[in-house]
Amino acid sequence: MANHNSGSSDHTAAKARSSSESEDGLRRLADQSSRVIEEVQELGRTAMSSASDATAQLKEKGSAAWAAGRERVGKAKQNFDTVVGEHPMKSVLIALGVGAVLGYALRRRSS
Repeated sequence: MANHNSGSSDHTAAKARSSSESEDGLRRLADQSSRVIEEVQELGRTAMSSASDATAQLKEKGSAAWAAGRERVGKAKQNFDTVVGEHPMKSVLIALGVGAVLGYALRRRSS
């Protein structure tokens, strides 16, 4: 019977070791999961920061391009007004000629 008790205590000790190893494994898994979650959250914060920076840069460039375009249009209008003011008859004749050519071309196209 001594052998039976010895076998039973060996089995109990093995069970305790197995349970302890399982608990250690679960703790390691929980620690790794926590680290992965923290790293994913940090990646998300980095991505959001990069997206915000890119958006701000794009907005700045868009605003600058818009302002430059408005300035160019203003200068072109001013130049147009100056040329028409200096040569009103020539400007009217050119506009009349362009209109006649477009009208002729569009009429031929529809026929």
